[in-house]
Amino acid sequence: MSPDPSSLAPAIPYGASVPTGIDVDAIVRDLNAQGVYAPAAQVPALQAVVADAKAKGHDIKIVVLTDKLQTFTHYRDIALTVQPKTGGTVIVLGPDSVGSSGPEFPRVVQEEAAQNLTLSDPPGAAKQMVAQLTAPQTNWTVVTVVLTLVVLLGAVGARLFSKRRAAGAHAPGAVAAPTTEESAADAGEAVREGLDDGLDTATSAEKG
Repeated sequence: MSPDPSSLAPAIPYGASVPTGIDVDAIVRDLNAQGVYAPAAQVPALQAVVADAKAKGHDIKIVVLTDKLQTFTHYRDIALTVQPKTGGTVIVLGPDSVGSSGPEFPRVVQEEAAQNLTLSDPPGAAKQMVAQLTAPQTNWTVVTVVLTLVVLLGAVGARLFSKRRAAGAHAPGAVAAPTTEESAADAGEAVREGLDDGLDTATSAEKG
């Protein structure tokens, strides 16, 4: 029985364009069987990269293409097309560019990991990219919170210092030490004013 013609045309995600001559079915078959689609001589080294990533809890699939594609975006298009059929993170390495797709790593992390790879050595490039993908990432939420607290504390300190200096400048002769109640009141007011200034500064920084 002849296969259903619809089964010969893989579904291509919106926005993805797979060049003519790329056998998506063969790529999917090899990735599902061994985690790698590549020239035979490179398969063992690439499988070692896949196995090492798996041991650390990451599902990586690697495709190596030996011919340059007309447009560098085609590498990612192939990854986008293949990934729903294989799962994991699909990395497509070519002689001149690289593409990837997968839900585990944010797109910005995937794009950064694809920079400065030694594409003339696909197994080495794959190892480089996987190492970049799985490296500890900066938690920008924590960084933002810390910077905001630093700004707030700086604003409170500056406000308190300016109030003390102004009070000293207006006092005739020797200045009596403030009472505990006065110090607490000044500090409370400085904190409130400093918080307002700090929040204004943080808001302006976010908008900028």
